[in-house]
Amino acid sequence: MKVMLTGGGTGGHIYPALAIAEKLKKDNKGTEIVYVGSKDGMEKDIVPKLGLTYLGIDAAPLNKKFSKKTIKAIVSLFKGLHQANKAINRYKPDVIVGTGGYVAGAVVLIGALRGIPTVIHEQNAYPGLTNRLLSRFVDVILLTFDDAKQHFKYPEKLVYTGLPVMANYFVTSREQSRQKLGISKNEMMVLTVGGSNGALKLNQIMLDAYVQMNKLDQIKFIHVSGNRYFDKLQSEVKSGVFDLGENFKLMSYLKDMPTYLSAADLVISRAGASTINEIIASKTPSVIIPSPNVSNNHQLYNAQIMDKHGMGVIVKEEDLTVDLITHIITDFYKDRSKLEIMRSNCEKINLTKTLDVIASVVYRLVDGQ
Repeated sequence: MKVMLTGGGTGGHIYPALAIAEKLKKDNKGTEIVYVGSKDGMEKDIVPKLGLTYLGIDAAPLNKKFSKKTIKAIVSLFKGLHQANKAINRYKPDVIVGTGGYVAGAVVLIGALRGIPTVIHEQNAYPGLTNRLLSRFVDVILLTFDDAKQHFKYPEKLVYTGLPVMANYFVTSREQSRQKLGISKNEMMVLTVGGSNGALKLNQIMLDAYVQMNKLDQIKFIHVSGNRYFDKLQSEVKSGVFDLGENFKLMSYLKDMPTYLSAADLVISRAGASTINEIIASKTPSVIIPSPNVSNNHQLYNAQIMDKHGMGVIVKEEDLTVDLITHIITDFYKDRSKLEIMRSNCEKINLTKTLDVIASVVYRLVDGQ
């Protein structure tokens, strides 16, 4: 079986595709997988390290306002469509699975028009424009959130699966993770993650909040800034702009997210669908701050599952202040039983069958059923 996976731009599109690849290879070691991403996306660095065949093609977002960038994006789009066609001719996949991003749109569309079985996975509760457009052409639409069904016109194509999460999020031990990171039994570890690209306001407010809490005993703060903000923040920390004490660690990016999530007592995060499901799989209590800078406010829809099941606290960015986030963390610090309730609520959500359902859809399409 030859499978073409495609998705890119952010970790939220890349890691679900890698989870699917992991599952298909586990089921059948003879499965051939090629991953098509963008030439400039972060996937070009992540995917090859996992031993998968990788091909980069042109891809760019279409801006809402017409400009020179729009012209360049249109050129990239047509280049990408041509390159996607060449990739399909070269690898002759039995099925194509797209997990989002502009690059996936080109590959899935060409595949569908050529009569190759095609699948898209919609990660958000409110679907993006690309997948809404592709829904007309593809064979199956997989959904992370059941609520997304109302936004698609082809109910016969819809399959609720949940979001694919790589196996190490389910099996990484909390105790071993804390030992690995040097977190003692009585310490409270707070992890801040602003998404794969970082978040400016979240960086600023969290560091100011951690300054106010730097005298608390038995607490560790690990803040992931994102690559674009790391150098500036690191310089400010070293120069004393932020007096963060010895219990603070600044990182640009996490390569081992399962370990850090499993070790954390509390994670403060954006609400990308992939991140939300990784948090649930790791059974980590959370404070979720949906990004307002996304289409259709879809991160707020994603975050609502955490609030609905008592797994996390939602704070809208418009309400986010240093005093508020300091109060929330300090309250959990003083009464950690609240964190244990949230952790036990995470255990009620079963994500372990998601990849079985997705794999069965792929096998059915390849068999022509």
